[in-house]
Amino acid sequence: MNTIRYVLSVAWKETQLISRDRGALGVLFLLPLLMGTLIAGPNLMYARRGAQAAISLDVALVNADSGQFGTEVAKAIQSITQLKVETLPSATDAEAMVAHGQATAAILIPADFSQKIDAYTPTVVDVILDPAEPESSSIVAGIMNQVVSEVTIWGEVQYGVRSMLDQSGLLSTATAERRRAIEAQNLGVIMTRLNEMRRDPVIAVVSEDLAGVKSGDWLPKYLAYVFPGFTVYFIFFIVGMAAASLLSERESGVLRRLVAAPIPAGAVIAGKMLAYMALACLQVIVLLSVAHIAFEVPLGLHPLALVPLSVTVAFTATSLGMLVAALSKTSKQADSLGMVMGFVLGAIGGAIPLGPGSMLFRQAGLMGLLARLTPQAHGVEAFYRVMAEDGTLGQILPQIGILLAMGLAFFLIARWRFRFEQ
Repeated sequence: MNTIRYVLSVAWKETQLISRDRGALGVLFLLPLLMGTLIAGPNLMYARRGAQAAISLDVALVNADSGQFGTEVAKAIQSITQLKVETLPSATDAEAMVAHGQATAAILIPADFSQKIDAYTPTVVDVILDPAEPESSSIVAGIMNQVVSEVTIWGEVQYGVRSMLDQSGLLSTATAERRRAIEAQNLGVIMTRLNEMRRDPVIAVVSEDLAGVKSGDWLPKYLAYVFPGFTVYFIFFIVGMAAASLLSERESGVLRRLVAAPIPAGAVIAGKMLAYMALACLQVIVLLSVAHIAFEVPLGLHPLALVPLSVTVAFTATSLGMLVAALSKTSKQADSLGMVMGFVLGAIGGAIPLGPGSMLFRQAGLMGLLARLTPQAHGVEAFYRVMAEDGTLGQILPQIGILLAMGLAFFLIARWRFRFEQ
């Protein structure tokens, strides 16, 4: 009981000292939030606004066909939100707009368009593109291919219905008006059924990445890498703080007095570690709570798995801090060494989320191997599995085990090498 009381007393004393260092607290809490906001804010606004709504291409449309199919194609083109359509009376006017850069493309529907489709005869819709805008022109061409394919399906079905009725001989004695009415009725039933199948297909196609994760809305998954990445990155900034704090007390003689008092040396180390572990866990709570509330970052289907993970990452970081203290001669040296280790190991471990390609811990080859040698890599990997991929505690146990092994190794070496007196 006395040992626990000593540990808590040292932890409380260290917590009070940490709370007075506002500059360090700003680095640990405000800086990762600022960096995360700079990445998440613009992406979130862009996603909400919609990338497609931002596209607006000027198009000139000439519909010389007064039939059903020409009218339907013209309506379809005018209903596309990415196109700003101006209807013109002649092809000459439309071509002039493209030539003068006033339109990206000119779409010309010929006068016999409906007649040829009705007769199941090949026909052409001319699309005149501006060579000075290849990207925009390719978009217009792609849209027109989609529009025309819809009309092609309609024509194919109509031809099939007509051929079937002719071959069956059922309408051999019917008048022309009755034949057209029956053809239209059958065509309408078939096209209605086709549209229903498009809205609710029997076979659904689901896109997945190589890891088997369904691809859909990419932004929540990306932000579930951004905020945990910065969180783990800045958790390891306490390495220098913890090491410098321990050595500062050794330099001032505080440790000597503590050891001379009836306080075990292990309780002093454990108390300091407990204080900085609490600080690291508070970082996780604050940063991920703000990310979830303000930026809709998912916490996964098993958010309780984040609790043991956070404690393990905190333990590994503080153990590394004790190791740095054991290997350093002065508090300034420990602070500098801890800062450099935070930058270097964080970058190697992929804890700096500059893009999906910076997830070095999931890459093959030398870079992936080097990343997995750092504790940051396993911390970010575990957070990402839980938050972005709905992983369970069991699925991140390998990462937790590796972090615990690293933390215990750091702690044992630090306990062996550290001297309470200079």
